[in-house]
Amino acid sequence: MTLRNFFTVPLICISLAGLSQETIPESAAADSMKIRFQQNTHTVVLDGQAKIVPWTKPASNAYDYFLRQRWNFIKNKVPNSPGPAPRSDYPMYYFYCAFRVKNDEVIPDHWMNDVGEKVPNWFESARLYYAYSGDSTVMNIVEALADYALEHGMSPTTFTWPRFPYTATNAGEIDFKGFTSAGRFVQHEIQVDHAAEMGLTFYRLYQYNGKVKYRDAAISIANTLVSKIRKGTSSQSPWPYRVVMESGTITSEYGANWTGAYMLFDHLIRDVAGSTRNYIQAQKIIKEFVLNYPLQTGYWTDGHSDTPVNSNTYKSNLSASNFKLFLFDFPDFDPQWKSDIPKLIKWTEDNFVSRGAGGEPGNMWGANIVSEQDEFLVKMDYQTARYAAECARWYAISGDEAFREKAYRSLNWVTYCSDEHGMAFESPLSKDVSNWWSDCYGEGPRMFYHVFAAIPEWAPPGEDHILYSAGVLKDVAYAKGRMSYSPTVAEGIEYVKISFKPEKIMLGGKAVKASIDRGKSGYRVKKLDNGDYAVTINRLTKGKVVISEK
Repeated sequence: MTLRNFFTVPLICISLAGLSQETIPESAAADSMKIRFQQNTHTVVLDGQAKIVPWTKPASNAYDYFLRQRWNFIKNKVPNSPGPAPRSDYPMYYFYCAFRVKNDEVIPDHWMNDVGEKVPNWFESARLYYAYSGDSTVMNIVEALADYALEHGMSPTTFTWPRFPYTATNAGEIDFKGFTSAGRFVQHEIQVDHAAEMGLTFYRLYQYNGKVKYRDAAISIANTLVSKIRKGTSSQSPWPYRVVMESGTITSEYGANWTGAYMLFDHLIRDVAGSTRNYIQAQKIIKEFVLNYPLQTGYWTDGHSDTPVNSNTYKSNLSASNFKLFLFDFPDFDPQWKSDIPKLIKWTEDNFVSRGAGGEPGNMWGANIVSEQDEFLVKMDYQTARYAAECARWYAISGDEAFREKAYRSLNWVTYCSDEHGMAFESPLSKDVSNWWSDCYGEGPRMFYHVFAAIPEWAPPGEDHILYSAGVLKDVAYAKGRMSYSPTVAEGIEYVKISFKPEKIMLGGKAVKASIDRGKSGYRVKKLDNGDYAVTINRLTKGKVVISEK
């Protein structure tokens, strides 16, 4: 059984003449998949090694084009939800998990609404794109989306889990009460890991715009989490994976996707907000559980808001991927991170590249392509983007060219999963899979910035961009020979690519030295082959950052 919903999508697929997959020779099956992919996306462009390169020209701007067009689609191409009002006053992505295309019209997928995945992922995609481009309109979009969830998707104060976020609801519902329409869950049932990620998103919105309603919501969520925490074991995690908020009934004991909860506590501790002593203890419990159980057993369960998994041996690539990306920014969490990260990348290859649904291959034209979870092995664009990000960042640390190659080919494959307007094709090898708003416009695009941080040469040449930061940035401004921004956390690293030689870098009105020494703020410059410069800024304090050529 598959856990994601299938609908009829008007994609052209090659006929296999009624033959079962087992009767088709392996080479013919692989060729048929390549034909299907191109009929559903674009004619594939290959290099001299017969390996995939981007379909757009120039290829050096392909990743930038992908990101801009995905946001173009959100801003200009998404219709409002079907009526009646007030639902019809909001874009379709407010109340539905995905879209389909019928008779050239974008229509909603009526499976469910994955609020707890969509809002955090869209926020991350937006705040990184804003820093990269200076376009603040995307932040307005995600702030409005978060506002709606805060106003229409929090549990009553009388519940056992009070003022806690709903992580899913039925398609089209304007007030969130839980995903019950498929009979998989009961009313008020949530995934705790995604609720924690909602809390993190609210706090990061507070960092960006200073609105105290987001801070207060985040602290309330954190306080509910610490009131429910327990010691993790091989059969139960620090919190249940699923719980009914009204009664407190646990419906699934084990989950492994807790980096969002850890980071929520980390922000509150650093800012001395809320019950910091309790948050410190909660972090210790999370760390002990993750290092001793999923990291050792490989049971990264789960990470999806429509999956009724009740298992401590189920595997989801999302949970493992979140942990890998977290380690690149917070390596002190795991003393063995340098050996664990390549093992975790291989874990993905063994479990979700080598396995595929319905004969879908794990490699096409040199690109590894990735499935989602044990019972849904369809190859997907956003999971493949996650894999590319992990390989790129590991290449930046290890220098192993094999990981650079893996990142390059997989990300190139992902670029084919959009049309010229940014409309996504999430699973172009599969028949009848809808295009999920969270996956295609949140999780997938935000992986590109990790890649840029690791390999700045892949950002467009001759342009100035903040490529990546773990922390939220604001007041981003670009001008000829100058860029500036304000970090919202006291310590952080920003990865920048500029077209001019940086003669002066200021932090809080003071010049920063061109070196990265322990205990001091500083920066490092690398001249790229095309004449651009990659700059890594290591800050130990807050303050406006200005990079200029004079």
